[in-house]
Amino acid sequence: MISHHFRALICGATACILACGTLLTNAEAAKAPSGLLCNLLEHPEETVITTATPGFGWIYDPSFPDDTQAAYRIIVASSESSAAHAIGDVWDSGLVQSHSSINVSYAGPALVGNKDYFWCVQTVDTSGHASLFSAVQHFHTDAALTAQSDSSWIDPVGVPLVGLVYNASTNIWANRYPLRYVPNMPVRITNTAPGRWFVDFGQDAFAHLTIHVKGVYDNKRVQIQFGEMASNNAVDVLPPEGSNIRYTNVFFTLQNGDYTYTVHPPPNAVYNKTRIINPPENFGSVIPFRYVELINFPGKLSSADIVQQQLLDEFNTNAAAFNSSSPALNQIWNLCRNSMQILSFDGIYVDGDRERTPYEADCYIHQLSAYAVDRDFATPRYTFEYLLQHPTWPTEWKFHMIFIAWADYLQTGNKDLIARYYDALKPDLLVEQATDNGLIKGFPHFPMSTNSDVVDWPPSDRDGFVIKDGQYLNWTNSVNNAFYYRSLQIMANMADAIGRTNDAATYQSMAKQVYASYNAVFWDSNSHCYVDGVGTGHASAHANFFPLAFGLVPADRKAAVIDYIHSRIAANDGMPASVYGAQYLLEALFENNDTDTALALMTTSGPRGWLNMINSGSTLTTEAWNLQDKTNMDWNHPWGAAPGNLITRFVIGLRPLSPGYDQVLIQPHLGRALSYVDGIVPTIRGPFSIQEARTEDSFRVVADIPGNVTATVLLPVTSTNVIARVDGNIAATTLTNNWLAIKSIGSGKHVILMSTRNTSMTAAYRN
Repeated sequence: MISHHFRALICGATACILACGTLLTNAEAAKAPSGLLCNLLEHPEETVITTATPGFGWIYDPSFPDDTQAAYRIIVASSESSAAHAIGDVWDSGLVQSHSSINVSYAGPALVGNKDYFWCVQTVDTSGHASLFSAVQHFHTDAALTAQSDSSWIDPVGVPLVGLVYNASTNIWANRYPLRYVPNMPVRITNTAPGRWFVDFGQDAFAHLTIHVKGVYDNKRVQIQFGEMASNNAVDVLPPEGSNIRYTNVFFTLQNGDYTYTVHPPPNAVYNKTRIINPPENFGSVIPFRYVELINFPGKLSSADIVQQQLLDEFNTNAAAFNSSSPALNQIWNLCRNSMQILSFDGIYVDGDRERTPYEADCYIHQLSAYAVDRDFATPRYTFEYLLQHPTWPTEWKFHMIFIAWADYLQTGNKDLIARYYDALKPDLLVEQATDNGLIKGFPHFPMSTNSDVVDWPPSDRDGFVIKDGQYLNWTNSVNNAFYYRSLQIMANMADAIGRTNDAATYQSMAKQVYASYNAVFWDSNSHCYVDGVGTGHASAHANFFPLAFGLVPADRKAAVIDYIHSRIAANDGMPASVYGAQYLLEALFENNDTDTALALMTTSGPRGWLNMINSGSTLTTEAWNLQDKTNMDWNHPWGAAPGNLITRFVIGLRPLSPGYDQVLIQPHLGRALSYVDGIVPTIRGPFSIQEARTEDSFRVVADIPGNVTATVLLPVTSTNVIARVDGNIAATTLTNNWLAIKSIGSGKHVILMSTRNTSMTAAYRN
């Protein structure tokens, strides 16, 4: 509610705009907005915008704790100079009384195609102080603008979905960033023998090489070996047989004089398959490599002479940070962060170098972990639209399309994607497979030429899950139905968000029926666990952690299900799922406050964990836990990066309570293993900086919250004898299921301290 006093300030400011075209700022001006977005892009100048009504967004920087934006003014100009002087010769919104700072639609005169525009924004805080204008952002319109409120995307193999075909001369796709080569210098160069040099770039990446050579060498031939593995200062020329860990070599000839040579590794024949996505031809071939060995190379080689040219998408390496009391968890976070940056090499979420193909489940995990480390919404949106045109076959992968669309809405608060593709998502529910009790039948036939149940992959990571085939084509699978239940809930939420109220009611009703039937059909009352499917008494870890993750387990059964999952962890001597299944197993454990088990699995030094990926020599997440699990695995698979999102969403505990992050939850899961965590998490509203520390009798959170955001903080308690303070003041709290809730914490920096009532505040703050 805006006070009468502030309303008068706004009205006066509006009159000033009408009179002189500018808002007079107070001597104590509010902070200027930052982090501008045009159609969810931080760098729209790198692409073209295809919509006639682009959406604008910005980070509102609060002037003081609990401040929110009270008004904004947008300037759109035909030149950078005009925008910088707040001259809106295209559109001046005037002062708009609104808290909105994301997804604000352009509402001026019709934009012209193939033209440059420049925009900036000014805000007013709740005390009536106007900010300076933001920096100016530049965008360029496509020659053929559409009336749609969202953007259109381009198939990287050259087939337009809607809009502009890739332009090789300018390296531009519509509404998403161009690829670029980014130089990476060696971390170590070793002269191992006369004419033989070993180079370690410190990071596996999809790349080619540039080498600077000066001298007279009379067409001397030099061999270059590229590899992902090395030992004893030599590239491993024989990676494990059957694996997709890369090695290749190429020769080039030295000319007389001063030259910088561009050396591309030869392309692999597998890359010519139909579903393979390669970078545009003008980029040349790339393969993943960390190490290079030069043979028969004359002269000396310095770190300035040889460069790994990494093929990358737009990525802000400073957008996120993480540190904790666990060195292992810190290593794992860095592994996942690096994977999110390096594995954007195709401008789309592909599943690694073995196939270079988007798959729905892979893309969902990639999407969640990418959100955790960068403020990029274009790549996951494009990937989603590509998969609508190029779906894959696994049964559960269909449901992941619904997951991807919902994750986009939660992150952006932007309804364009779900509104545009809502009807296209309906077939992915597989409603036609529903039986009389509401549960769906599976597709358990192999090879995977059509729909097929996966459960987990590779098959050895299913914990013995029984997939019936042959005469059992109508078999009812518990994992499929867990996905079906969750997808019905999400579709109901999306239907409600876009005003499809009848659909929302229908899907909610169907979900209730599935819930009841699921617990009647799959629950084994003797063993106190869920079985794999109808007609089998086998109960895998998967048949239990998927329903636990998706909210299918009634409260009075949760303890038994968690105990059963523990028994399967023990039986497998650790992780009972693949790198893919681990996403949902760990979600289930964190969601149900089994933090110690989740952290132990995440940081295990055994053969089925992320430390094993690192200790094996990979600098990117791998396709499987080890070569024994999957002999043809590669060393660059983003679906192995589940901790990248789990650390943010559960360990730090930051999650949106409403689409677009205007309401958020901060619920740290430190367990007994962690004494502190610090993190910076990028969001559409701006970065959250969160520090969390615990002792035996206190828990402290220091949170710097972006503007236009309200947080609820949940802190773990083991006693009712606790008190909470926010910025030194006793806070109103509620206690539910051993979590103490402190609500309505506004923007800015706040210190939230919970302690036992007999703990001195001085000691608690010191800790």
